[in-house]
Amino acid sequence: MADLSASSGHLTKLKFTAYKKIDFAEKNTDAGEYDVMFNPSSVAVKLQVDREESQGQGSTSSELKFKMIKPQDYQFEFIIDGTGAVTDDVVEVPSEVEKFLKVVYTYNGTEHAPNFVMVRYGAVLLKAVMKTVDITYTLFKADGTPLRAKVNITLTSCVEQSLSDMINNKSSPDLTHKRRLKENESLVSMAYKIYNNNNYYIDVAHANDLDNFRRVRTNTEIYFPPIDKTNKSA
Repeated sequence: MADLSASSGHLTKLKFTAYKKIDFAEKNTDAGEYDVMFNPSSVAVKLQVDREESQGQGSTSSELKFKMIKPQDYQFEFIIDGTGAVTDDVVEVPSEVEKFLKVVYTYNGTEHAPNFVMVRYGAVLLKAVMKTVDITYTLFKADGTPLRAKVNITLTSCVEQSLSDMINNKSSPDLTHKRRLKENESLVSMAYKIYNNNNYYIDVAHANDLDNFRRVRTNTEIYFPPIDKTNKSA
């Protein structure tokens, strides 16, 4: 789960950035990015476990069997203000809403789907897709033009399929993808246990800045990143 603690004392703004694909390698420059005017009034995290109910004949209770850990949901609520009463930066609320929706909601014709969205807020870094967005207009000009909007957006975390498969694999020995090297254990054997493949220990060594994967000290904490298995031979 993302770290929701602040990394420093200075004020950082919540930012949404559009990307074309799930690998988050290329930004969608047509959609761009959006910095909120005021940081969120609330941030909510929803964790879900999917269980399957099985009830025997004649039984009054059911056994809830674990199926999978569902993607995490993150909810942000913030205000767009066009009155100029709070800040000198006077904006047109309808235009700001349109700019925001272009990043998180508008259909990407090239990829035939809405954008993938990277969310940055202090120490928070999320790779996600929009699930729902509620926009409530709360103040208007005499002609009906909105002067203030409350935005409530829910995003679902978006991870590479290889990592998702490992998280939902009941036999996976490591759900956090961080382990400490035990005595008489090698990086090669650990990588095989995590990925069930002999080809990934070099990637793990690079991810941990290890010069020599054969000489790793006991009790060293090793991070196992999600790896694109399509580029590896079995």
